[in-house]
Amino acid sequence: MTRGKTLRWVAALAGATLIATVAYAALRFGNAVNIGRAPDTEGRGPGVHIDFEAPPGQEESRAAAAEVAEDTPEGQLVLAARNGEVERVSELLATGLPPDAEEAKNGHRALHQAAGAGQVAVLELLLEAGADPRGRDGSGFTALMRAADAANLEAGRLLLDAGAEVNARLETGETALISVVAGSFFRHLDGGGDAPVAEQQAAESEFARMLFDAGADPDLHSAKDGSPLKMLAVIQRADLLTLFIEHGARTDGDAELAILGMMPGPIGEALRSAQSAASEPPTADEPR
Repeated sequence: MTRGKTLRWVAALAGATLIATVAYAALRFGNAVNIGRAPDTEGRGPGVHIDFEAPPGQEESRAAAAEVAEDTPEGQLVLAARNGEVERVSELLATGLPPDAEEAKNGHRALHQAAGAGQVAVLELLLEAGADPRGRDGSGFTALMRAADAANLEAGRLLLDAGAEVNARLETGETALISVVAGSFFRHLDGGGDAPVAEQQAAESEFARMLFDAGADPDLHSAKDGSPLKMLAVIQRADLLTLFIEHGARTDGDAELAILGMMPGPIGEALRSAQSAASEPPTADEPR
């Protein structure tokens, strides 16, 4: 096979793998996907631009999952915590309602909803009242996972300082670190969320860095979606992908990541760098 044919074959294979990865993500999370050429903004060569369209009914499904039993004291505590109503939360706790009370409709807890909404003053009040920073809500999420999904930095710092478990996992394998990636993916799906894109992405990167500093394991995978690196490649988050790699995320032995590393642009560059580092022989001081 000539050099030209080899390069064309590699490019076609890399493109097919990227499309297959994106198609999986679209089936898993979205309704339609558009793939185009991204401009060269950093002098690294053009990359791939990917846009998703959310599936019908997704907003309704999320709204249903957020509902609480408003006619119960537990539901009222959850709503007050989510809305940042410190005085109302204090009043409800004063009646003897446990701070970890779980409402009946969707299993929400006040601490978790305050964390997801970034209501730091309420978080402080609930923790002072004895709420468990390692507790799980009815869906199995920890408050740190809820904060990570929304990239609420102050809430995350407070929970970690209170003893939240950084590598706690759902039954399907998701961790707080994977929640950062999942939250970024869904905001990408929704068009960026409420905050400016650059500001939101900076918060996501800082939250991930905070989790790494607290001992988060970059190689814990989701049983549903595999390595978070693939999701980051799909949404073209080279900054987060590089952060994972810098903190020890492994790419060797994964055929899809190896082929995605052949793609042009910063995603391929980050993966090639990781694959190159993994293939280097250990030094005299490193274990073989």
